[in-house]
Amino acid sequence: MCYVIGIKIPKKQTIKIGSTVLDIDAIDVPMQSGFAYDQWPVIFKEPLLRPGLMHWELIPHWVRNEKELTESRKKYTTLNIKAETILSNKVAQSSIHTHRCLVLASHFFEWQQIEKEKYPHLISIKESPLFYIAGVWNTWTNQNTGEIKNNFGIITTEANGLMSKIHNVKKRMPTIFEENVANAWVNENLNDAQILELAKHQISDSQMSAYTVAKNFQQIENPCEKIEYKIFTPQTLF
Repeated sequence: MCYVIGIKIPKKQTIKIGSTVLDIDAIDVPMQSGFAYDQWPVIFKEPLLRPGLMHWELIPHWVRNEKELTESRKKYTTLNIKAETILSNKVAQSSIHTHRCLVLASHFFEWQQIEKEKYPHLISIKESPLFYIAGVWNTWTNQNTGEIKNNFGIITTEANGLMSKIHNVKKRMPTIFEENVANAWVNENLNDAQILELAKHQISDSQMSAYTVAKNFQQIENPCEKIEYKIFTPQTLF
């Protein structure tokens, strides 16, 4: 799955999605858990393609207020949505045809299990300090307060070769797009087959890099610091 991500853009930069040129503000968030239910930068259409911050959690349309939202979290999470069931998922199906977005990231974290121990890894894309993860979004209104929240969920797909060795229990990974595929994802005219094909897209493991980090990386000042464990051998890792 993909519940912890990070982003680092040292200074304002320009990116291009298809023929659209966008300015992205500087941001440095080394690590954020989806379970913080906080905002995260995405690119979406409303109606033109633009960057913005959204609440990370695809809020079900039948949830009426914060109390019901808190209760729904006890039953299931909508931080991630599986690609294979994206068209029938009861939370995502009303949005997937019209509200697809690109989640910005520089890296994400995942755990490898060896015997009874779990070892967290930081995974990034080689020579790409910023990459795109497939997302789906909607707009939710709190019926008690009238507050409106744009919110999103990350789409996950089956793990590629590298991620199968790292995330070796559930064997999932975020759907990461190369630049040309990212542009296709936000095309308004996709049919069901095209949506499903893109949602299940696997970036090549040769484009990815990974290293181990501290087991308590979510509680320390530098969660991205590389930590080597004696238990690992080259065969164990990759």
